[in-house]
Amino acid sequence: MGQGFTSTAVAALMLGVATPVIAQSSDVARRFDIAAGPLDRTLPAFARQSGLQILYPSALVAGRRSPAVSGDLTPEAALTLLLRDSGLTYRQSRPTVFVLVDPTARADAGETDATQLEEIVVTGTYLRGADSPSPVTVVTQADVERQGRATVAETLAAMPQNFTGSAYEGSTNSGADRSGRNVGSATGVNLRGLGADATLVLVNGRRVAGTGNAGDFADISNIPSSAISRADVLLDGASALYGADAVGGVVNIILKSRFEGAETRVRVGGTSDGGAEEFLFSHAGGLSWESGSVVAAYEYHNRSELQGAERDATADADLRRFGGTDRRLLTASPGNIVRLDAATATYIPLFAIPSGQNGVGLAPGDFIAGQINRTNQLEGQWFLPHQERQSLFLAARQNLPAGFSLDGDIRYTERDFFLKTSADAGTFTVTAANPYFVSPTGSTSHDIAYSWVNDLGPGLSEGRTESLGGALGVSGELLGWSVSAYASGAQETTGRRLSNRVQTTFLQEALGARADIPTTTFRTATDGFFNPFGGPAANSATILAHIGSGYTDADYVSTVSSFNLKTDGTVLELPGGPLQAAFGLDFRAEQFESGGESFLSGTAPRVTAPVSFERDVSSAFAEVRVPIFGPSNARPGLERLELSLAGRVEDHEGVGRTSNPKVGLLYGPTTDLVLRASWGTSFRAPSLRELQSAYQIGPSFLNRGGGNVLTLIQYGGNPDLRPETADSLTAGFVWTPAAYDGLRLEGNWFRTRFNDRIGNPVIQNLVNALNDPALAPFVRYVSPTTSAEDRALVQSLLDHPGNFNPTVFPATSYGVIVDNRFVNAASVEVEGLDLSARYRFDFAAGQAMVDTTITHLLTNNRQITATSPTEHLLGDPNFPARWRGRAGSQWVRGPITLGLIANYVSGGRDPLTNREIDDWTTFDGQVRYDFAAGWGEGLSLSLNVLNLSNAAPPFYDSPNGVGFDGANTNALGRQVSLQLVKRW
Repeated sequence: MGQGFTSTAVAALMLGVATPVIAQSSDVARRFDIAAGPLDRTLPAFARQSGLQILYPSALVAGRRSPAVSGDLTPEAALTLLLRDSGLTYRQSRPTVFVLVDPTARADAGETDATQLEEIVVTGTYLRGADSPSPVTVVTQADVERQGRATVAETLAAMPQNFTGSAYEGSTNSGADRSGRNVGSATGVNLRGLGADATLVLVNGRRVAGTGNAGDFADISNIPSSAISRADVLLDGASALYGADAVGGVVNIILKSRFEGAETRVRVGGTSDGGAEEFLFSHAGGLSWESGSVVAAYEYHNRSELQGAERDATADADLRRFGGTDRRLLTASPGNIVRLDAATATYIPLFAIPSGQNGVGLAPGDFIAGQINRTNQLEGQWFLPHQERQSLFLAARQNLPAGFSLDGDIRYTERDFFLKTSADAGTFTVTAANPYFVSPTGSTSHDIAYSWVNDLGPGLSEGRTESLGGALGVSGELLGWSVSAYASGAQETTGRRLSNRVQTTFLQEALGARADIPTTTFRTATDGFFNPFGGPAANSATILAHIGSGYTDADYVSTVSSFNLKTDGTVLELPGGPLQAAFGLDFRAEQFESGGESFLSGTAPRVTAPVSFERDVSSAFAEVRVPIFGPSNARPGLERLELSLAGRVEDHEGVGRTSNPKVGLLYGPTTDLVLRASWGTSFRAPSLRELQSAYQIGPSFLNRGGGNVLTLIQYGGNPDLRPETADSLTAGFVWTPAAYDGLRLEGNWFRTRFNDRIGNPVIQNLVNALNDPALAPFVRYVSPTTSAEDRALVQSLLDHPGNFNPTVFPATSYGVIVDNRFVNAASVEVEGLDLSARYRFDFAAGQAMVDTTITHLLTNNRQITATSPTEHLLGDPNFPARWRGRAGSQWVRGPITLGLIANYVSGGRDPLTNREIDDWTTFDGQVRYDFAAGWGEGLSLSLNVLNLSNAAPPFYDSPNGVGFDGANTNALGRQVSLQLVKRW
């Protein structure tokens, strides 16, 4: 048999393969659960779980041991970790065959060196081969397929530890995203519900550009799934290792660096109740040569919209059909004649304009006293945007002389989005100058609360994001230490237009409240006046086009470029193993630019002055692993004991310097059980927009005691912001009992205390801002009709150049000024448990697997200001649920794979109505067939169904009229998809 082996000396392990197609490649990640122990026991487990062949002389492994290996890894990565402390290495003789090698023996025999192995990247540590004392969850393409989802972004969004209440495309129109920052319909990651800006997203360990109107979170949907090898999710604060923003955790997306052959994927699907139809096509290919490799991928994804009318929970804001409240607005079509009550600054409805007439020839007695017209503000809205994305990816690696290698990657994505949002609604004054004016009371003017939903239809939000990123680096060994130097850069550009909006100056012109504007072609003498007393047919298309010509354009560009230098290696040998250390320097430049124009009022577009904010960030870090007990000096009850220390000093230009330590402990009382704990501090520096964005003011109607109060809301940055700080504590265990091969149990307790949280407290509860006592410090009531001082204050705000709609209401109409500028305000404490179990076993002539993940929150408290009461948010809608869990099972027999997953979200209680919100349980199913060799070699076909029973989300009497909690559930219903994969 070659290589000096004899047939009697070779342990050739060719074991049953669960999925024959996957067995043909060693580059595809799969799940490994191998307990620590002798190599002659762990290597057969590796062969069985990888489905690959491994060859070695029995004498070679005698007396050698291996650590535990657990997680979703490529077989090559798993084998490298398995052999970490054994003194052995391997070479790959064929794509499905590994051969173990003793490097010393080979050198003595004068043979060539063993194949150089790629560095195994482990998120949560900079030390090669070391384990993280913090919990890490790994998501692979196999997990995406098993869960029946289209992309890695969707799979990460569905994790029980993630919260989709912000920075998620599905939460924008449902009222769940209170931040208002996700202007590009992006998908971020929000671990523990601490905010998408508090979860750091990396690609190959390097930062990516931010997205949104603050550039403060990463859009993972812009990273093509076909280019992703795996995504590591570190569920712990990690600023000591990775710097700013790693408060809730870290998502490190590892891109493919080696891929032999090609893979084509086609997916079509949609929902059984209509909407959200999708098509995905991707193709990835690669080749390797003796000293290098190249990988390229292309991906196209098109997903249509989900219209509100297609789901009962989003069709109508009158929620009485569910036993709830009529949430429709009195800004209606037809409208209502209202009166401003100076004492309360609220509009009181007086008369309803009669329906079913054209507004011509009305008599005073036709108006209906004591009746209120109401309009469904959800009419025409979409609750998922139409998205179309194209992505390209290229990566290459080349070995250099002296043991060094050069590698780089570049990726580009363009994504177009289109969303219909709520129609404009408001209150305006009509006078006797309007030829259609009629007064039921003999007055010469009236205020009308009106909705343009039937005149103009919904507002339109459309735009494009472009994402470009790449890195180039050199790595190798010097004096026995691994060294690497990388330069990377990324840029994300988002352009959005909001159109089909009321132009308030043109509205006044069409109402006859002002003279014709000479700079437009519209003339009331020829084109007519706007008739606010009739139905949609009462006004011509010319009039409505003139009034509805308002728009806002905005462009945001976020750029990050960095250079990092790192070295790690063994300092000295201790009885418990090698004392390892890593040191590094990071330099980063951040830039955020914005610009645009607005045409909501005035006679010409108002250009938003382009702004550009930038800063430099420099940091130094160190990490040390101290093995106190290990394989060489293990004893009963002390099989393993390791201490890890890490620290980072980071200096942000204009903000200051911060230092963050982290301490971790790994303790293995037996070879089957590992206990771990960590403590550390983290921080998030204020984003460039939070520090420096321009001061702006705008009007809005807010509810106060059931009435609508006209409010001036202030927006803008704050140069005096301090960094947010947090301390995190985790403790847990991993148990892989040798008596139950294939069983893995993991449990973790976590607690994060987050202080000086930067934000806009009012926007978190804008609908109820005037009724929430906790927001009182940000609310000032004014009475401009009775107080000259208040009138002067309001007028000064209306005259400010930052007021983007200054002429729509007179100063005497306002009753409240709300400060929504960025401040260091809230403190948050989150505590909970993560539990997971996985077990592989033989069943019914096949191989079965069960997999369960549960997250249980014990505490979710918030204090908006230092003097505010502590809010206990557990179980409240639009905040993370108490319980989230997923339990799955899979059975493989020959070419057939069957899967079933149960998903659970606990309900809660509505604090406004004290009404219970039910739990939500859904089931997902999958059937896959892997075709046999020949024409079907490498071909698989799968049918996936999410929410098999088409279970509707539990009812929530939301103040915005959406009948479900869009932060914890969704109204998609049953989703069916068919996927075809061909590996060439």
